[in-house]
Amino acid sequence: MGSPTISPSKARTTTIPKYRSNYLMNERHSVMYKLLIVDDEEIVREGLRDIVAYLQIQPIEQILTAKDGADALSIIEKGNPQIILTDLNMPILDGIELIKQLQGKHGHKIIVISGYDDFHLVKESFKLGVRDYLLKPAHSEELLEVLDKIVRELQQEEQQYKKGESEKKLTQMERISRSMNWAIQNTEQDEHALESAFIELGFRLPYPNTAAAILSPIHSASNAETLGATWDTLLITPDTNRLPMKLYSFYNRQNDLVVWINYDGQQHDISTVKQVLEQFIGSNPELLIVIAVGKTVSAATALAQAYQSALEVLSYKLTASPQSILLHDDILTREDQPIAPADLRLLAEMIDMGRKDQVLPFIQKHFNDESLRRSTLNSIRSNYDAILHTISWVPHQKQEFSVFEQSEPLRLYLMSRILQTIEARQSLIRSYDIVEIAKKYVDEQLLGEINMAVIANYCNVSYTYFSKMFKESTGVNFQDYVTMKRMDYAKKALNGINVKIYDVASALGYSNPKNFTRVFKNYCGMSPKEYQKLMK
Repeated sequence: MGSPTISPSKARTTTIPKYRSNYLMNERHSVMYKLLIVDDEEIVREGLRDIVAYLQIQPIEQILTAKDGADALSIIEKGNPQIILTDLNMPILDGIELIKQLQGKHGHKIIVISGYDDFHLVKESFKLGVRDYLLKPAHSEELLEVLDKIVRELQQEEQQYKKGESEKKLTQMERISRSMNWAIQNTEQDEHALESAFIELGFRLPYPNTAAAILSPIHSASNAETLGATWDTLLITPDTNRLPMKLYSFYNRQNDLVVWINYDGQQHDISTVKQVLEQFIGSNPELLIVIAVGKTVSAATALAQAYQSALEVLSYKLTASPQSILLHDDILTREDQPIAPADLRLLAEMIDMGRKDQVLPFIQKHFNDESLRRSTLNSIRSNYDAILHTISWVPHQKQEFSVFEQSEPLRLYLMSRILQTIEARQSLIRSYDIVEIAKKYVDEQLLGEINMAVIANYCNVSYTYFSKMFKESTGVNFQDYVTMKRMDYAKKALNGINVKIYDVASALGYSNPKNFTRVFKNYCGMSPKEYQKLMK
């Protein structure tokens, strides 16, 4: 072979750029890999090992070396490295013969390294399934790029393998849940979908009454798998087995545990069902859940009604305390309890007068737990909307009512919004400079959506009055002022290094860069590109 390409001193002292592959550094890998370097020249293989070690490619845990093909086969038999970097022209057993002997074994990823004189061997090696090659002398950048690619391939294969294994190990609960959720989704097209799913899964309904119970964790505090495993222990207790009752469970698409309860209505009624559920809750005080039980149905064709009824009951989860059971009959007795117009006027006065001390009593009066338990869900939602409307809270900043799973977060949210509104009004009165407030708002929202109606509402003045006052104070109308501020921002941004015009346009909310260019040129007298050239 030719003269050595890496000297011992150079292999250990050459300055190598201190960078890492972002992919390799940021991913967490369940499998670590071994790399085998095969070269008959010690100076070359040790130099390559030093470079790879310095690059610190995280998934490569161990670097092995072999002096020829025969030595490599011995090491492979003992250590089975996933990645092999081999020279082609070697004594005893050359690289080509080594590759041939490894064909079809263990799925090794092979990279060859050769000089110009051996390129005919490189071509032959590719016919044998080699993944890549490096030309001597190999540089650190090239080595990192090739190893990075190989590691990616190994990781993708690992993921595919795990996916396949996961499918093989599909649990009975997963199979049941898939079947049930599919049937529920298709009940409108096929009223017998759930009935068919029960038959397919071997779920017998020997008793005349069936209800659905949904066990829903609060704030995902209870792990779904733990909930399911704990429920399974109840299913095998002697007390449960002695009852004329069948229990079948699955996870719905919200990852709540749903239990079909088939029971004998002659010997037992819904109170017995409640007792079973209370036994489960009492035995597991650590589970922060609410259980919603829908109405009882007497026909297999009405299973979808039973499930929808349980979902309706679950919508009242907001009004239930942890570890409580809601029955369908409970929600039937609830009434609408709207906030009186006089109380809403009192709220408006409270905000105008800055009476922060009255906020808590107001919320406690209308959203205390006892009041919520007597109210219909529509009534609670309407009261929520009425308060936010009264305090003129910006609609797009409003928290969706459906996100509240418990009453306390709802109360805290409403209190904080009322107090923020009072503080904003007081700040406005103290400064008494609406134009300055508007300017500050523009500065803070420069890269977002700026709406004059929102600002006017925030300042508690009409749209027309705000527009007139702003023009008189600044000499320009509000929209022109916003454009001016945005173009000033654009000029500063375009002064940056390697800044793309379309990036600046996008940041300022222009979906079409041409529109940005037109506005910029009207304002600055030149295009963004011309401006960048001028600044350079």
